[in-house]
Amino acid sequence: MLKRSMGVAGLVAVFALSSATAALAGNGAGTVSLTQHARNVVLFSNPTANPCTGDAGTLTATAATEVFHITTQADGTFWVTGTAQGTVTFTPSDPKAASATGHFAQWFGESSNDRNDVQHDTGNFNLLATDGSHIVVHTADHLSTNANGVVTVNFSTFTPHCS
Repeated sequence: MLKRSMGVAGLVAVFALSSATAALAGNGAGTVSLTQHARNVVLFSNPTANPCTGDAGTLTATAATEVFHITTQADGTFWVTGTAQGTVTFTPSDPKAASATGHFAQWFGESSNDRNDVQHDTGNFNLLATDGSHIVVHTADHLSTNANGVVTVNFSTFTPHCS
């Protein structure tokens, strides 16, 4: 499945670093922001099936550019956002099957405070295969929780098209 550009472990590490920085800056009284830029980063490489042929293979996304930003406050409120764009490839398990390459763009965001937490992302993947087929995948996810941690909205879409 196609997901956020930064894995949970990476997000937690950056958040922990940013929170520690907030605690040190003016005894945690201020707002602290951190922005990271990256290039040529493999975001994911996952087993999947080609939606046009059903052939098994691996889908890999490499971000030519990626920007990650987090802002934290001493009260625990934070905002996180990230964007990435670059090359996406499908490499079939069977070397005789069609491979595909193309472009992708992804965005994700999260905002959290003492009343709610909202996480959402969207992605678009557009590939042209060696057999002439055209693969388009759109992803969208949303999760909202209230102050008690109760999920109030939750959906996830993964929509592949083949032409």
